[in-house]
Amino acid sequence: MVIDLHSKSSAGKWAIRLGMVLLITIIIEVVFATVIGGDPAIVERSLILTILAGILSVIFSLSGPLSFIIVVFALAKYKDWPALKSLAILYGLTLLMFLLGEFLFPH
Repeated sequence: MVIDLHSKSSAGKWAIRLGMVLLITIIIEVVFATVIGGDPAIVERSLILTILAGILSVIFSLSGPLSFIIVVFALAKYKDWPALKSLAILYGLTLLMFLLGEFLFPH
């Protein structure tokens, strides 16, 4: 049994790229938070840091769910199952569990 790392369909390739963008964004956000020491007052005082934090949060908020939606589409249409798609599926399932928990057990 041969396990492919990369997808053969263009939708699967886009899902993998968006998953990689998600991972890179998470790494950049962790480094960013470490550099500022977790102090939001530093970000509020600097216009450039505020813009950077906003751009990172938008990229983070869009890349994960889009990756999951495209993976589901690629699996349904092309029956394409490479190993790297599991990143998008794990993120999507985590997001769904979080949303389900928020609606079932509001606080």
